[in-house]
Amino acid sequence: MAPPKMSEEWNTFAATKPKYVNHNEGLASIRETINQQSLDNMALLKEPAMAVLASVNAKDAVITLPHAPNHKFVIRVYSPGQNKSAALPIMLYFHNGYWATGNVNGDDLGCRAMIGHGNDLIIISFEYRLAPENSWDTILSDAESALVWVNQNASSYGGDIHKGLYIGGATAGAHLAAATAVRARDRHPSIGLSGQCLIVPTVLVYSGPQSVPPGWAEKVVSHQENAEAPVFGEKEWQKYLSLLNVPESEKKKGENFPVWADLKGLPRTYLAMDGPDPIRDEGYLYEAMLRKAGVQTRTDHYELPNWFVQFPQLPTTARAGMELATGVRWLLEAGKYTL
Repeated sequence: MAPPKMSEEWNTFAATKPKYVNHNEGLASIRETINQQSLDNMALLKEPAMAVLASVNAKDAVITLPHAPNHKFVIRVYSPGQNKSAALPIMLYFHNGYWATGNVNGDDLGCRAMIGHGNDLIIISFEYRLAPENSWDTILSDAESALVWVNQNASSYGGDIHKGLYIGGATAGAHLAAATAVRARDRHPSIGLSGQCLIVPTVLVYSGPQSVPPGWAEKVVSHQENAEAPVFGEKEWQKYLSLLNVPESEKKKGENFPVWADLKGLPRTYLAMDGPDPIRDEGYLYEAMLRKAGVQTRTDHYELPNWFVQFPQLPTTARAGMELATGVRWLLEAGKYTL
């Protein structure tokens, strides 16, 4: 199959031979490269063009959760740069990294953008445990327990759940956010989520048309169309799904992968998708299923490959940060969502 067509912006940028993550390497090497790339991007906060993002306060902390009392979970708490005496809405955020790589540094610029471009919001970015050292259900339990913890402890970090409790993430982190929203509705009725922010979400375990809900298979063709996409193609995607190692019996449960859930009653949802990406259509499928279930949605689209936001040099990356903040503002405008 021919490689997907790329935007002129990407072709021009790719001609400079930027360093990509080589997903054919061993996992330890991939993690090292991704972590260094994240640190390099954070170093750009010293540049004048990044002043808006640098003005956002960020403080690291360590917490424990009841389901894993012997593990220290890292969180990074973001808040507006100016002193705020009143408590603010709060968002729990899960970083990208395909379940098996990454940490809170990987989404640092994105979390800053959500606040720096005009939103009064507290964001708690949560560092879940990674596969394959930890099982798929452990990772989902980490995410679910983190939401319960934020719901109980928001006030200690300047948040007020009565002004809004939100959940978000990117790629694998968006999967954790979406699945946790379903679990919150079904298992924790006292938690009233106000909205979801899902950036390039994966919402199913794709292995062909039979792995898509009936009647929707024709809407998920990106795994074939973008199998040879630059930076991240289908072979790479399947590698990380194999590391997650979800049993067949668990792949079509809505509490694990939300396309299989009844989506009625979920909060309004902002989604951002990219173009030449094997998981592109999963986001569009989920958006369509949410709308069919009566959930308000808003979307943005970028004709760039998976994880393009890891390249701050791209003009679209800066625009995406501003549009992400606009999408979050749309969520905040809805106010508290009552189940």
